[in-house]
Amino acid sequence: MKTTFAFTVIAMPVLLSLGCSRPRLDPAKAIQVQITSTPDKALLTMGGKTLGPTPRSLTVASTAELLELDATMEKAPAVEKRIRFLSMNTAEVTFIFGADQSAMARTLGFPRILVFDYGAGVTFELDRAELKPEFLPLLARQASLLQKSFPDIKVFVCGHTDITGNRDHNLALSVDRAKAVAEDLGARGVNRDRLKIQGFGSDYPVADNGTDQGRALNRRTEVILPQ
Repeated sequence: MKTTFAFTVIAMPVLLSLGCSRPRLDPAKAIQVQITSTPDKALLTMGGKTLGPTPRSLTVASTAELLELDATMEKAPAVEKRIRFLSMNTAEVTFIFGADQSAMARTLGFPRILVFDYGAGVTFELDRAELKPEFLPLLARQASLLQKSFPDIKVFVCGHTDITGNRDHNLALSVDRAKAVAEDLGARGVNRDRLKIQGFGSDYPVADNGTDQGRALNRRTEVILPQ
């Protein structure tokens, strides 16, 4: 009984802040989300409603609701919002603050970016550029999102590797993986003229290459949109 009461107390601010008008969650479509920021304690909002400081965990009804998540720090917006999909029903969202904190934003020449991050666990086998079958439903959802929510802007499809192996090989592999993702999105109806392919090899890690977990996070494909 004590455990149930504690959960109710913690969860109540989230439920109240979202309001009672939101539709009931469909378990098949709902997404469990872990939300963090760099630095910590950013003010998180969703659809204009305040949720409180990061870090935070919640469940959203759809990918569209992930896009409603926003955060500010001292009233300044994040330079990078990163949505990392772990599966169809689990995701991590990270807000990055500070003009010098987003290497990809600087490289692509945009003040702010939205990044959809697909890690090695769902994308490609080690040292391969063929799409995993479990990646295809995520790409179908990504294509639908690009067409419905971002119909007219450029889409940068970027491949990344960990630091293991030959630099030239890693660069070529990252390009091949980006091409595979772009080709699939194009086949699903995304205008191919919008898709800009980039391969960066191991130049832009998001985690420590000194650990197995870090290297797995660095082996990723990103779909990046300027904001």
